[in-house]
Amino acid sequence: MTDIDRALARLRELPVHPGLGAIDGAVLEGLTSRALGSRPLSGSVFGLAALAALSIGIAGSVIPGTPVRAASITPFGAPSALVPSTLLGGSE
Repeated sequence: MTDIDRALARLRELPVHPGLGAIDGAVLEGLTSRALGSRPLSGSVFGLAALAALSIGIAGSVIPGTPVRAASITPFGAPSALVPSTLLGGSE
């Protein structure tokens, strides 16, 4: 752990790179050029995606699944007739 502390201390003592002052502008300029070069998706692509999602959802609800059997509620310990909540209830 002291090696990491020493490495971070050495990094802290190094001078700041002169290019860091202009990094914000360069990043924003790159994002702008990417946004101008790309095409937005058309409405027909979104419609096709919605139709596919609707079809898959309906098919998934129509096709019956296999029944699932739940595991025992008390796999460890006392059976449910002897749990404290039933014993404290008394004759209720």
